[in-house]
Amino acid sequence: MRLVLSKLRKRKGTEVDSTKSYITVHDISPEAAEELEFYYDVDGIENGSNDILNELVPQLSTWDDVGWMEIEEYEYNLPEKTVNFTLETKWLPPINWLREASHNLYFQNRLITMTTIQKDETLVRGMALMDGEVLQDKVIFEMSSEEVGKYYNDDEPDYELDDLDNEIWNTIDKFVNVCEQFYLERD
Repeated sequence: MRLVLSKLRKRKGTEVDSTKSYITVHDISPEAAEELEFYYDVDGIENGSNDILNELVPQLSTWDDVGWMEIEEYEYNLPEKTVNFTLETKWLPPINWLREASHNLYFQNRLITMTTIQKDETLVRGMALMDGEVLQDKVIFEMSSEEVGKYYNDDEPDYELDDLDNEIWNTIDKFVNVCEQFYLERD
């Protein structure tokens, strides 16, 4: 996931222009992932298609918490048995969309974690849910915009952008690990 943020910065300069939500659906067997990929348009994602978002949650009225949303990446991680989505929104994380998607046949009875890096990188929110029920919803990282700005200012020698990335991603990793330990009873 770290590479996604770094690639975004390199591709679009030093400014992150959208809120990124990283969604992980845990404990998906290879067979279930294969079926999901067969019935939903995951191949179209590489070509810029967002059809899978509508396929997973066709009731657009349940998307009321975001103005627009695009899917940037999809992958199945076989060793971890997880499905990972990277979504872009303008400001707010796609909470209602995710709550509805969690009722999907392939996601039922599975832990879903979502971490959202706000577009100005001042806030990271962590969520865990299962079958439409929010289990966790909290701010896991927060920093003032003035402080974040120092990491982008070349005149601030004590502030490296990689340090900000590491701080954000270490917080995200810790949140996901705690959720896995608590809800999936993993070590």
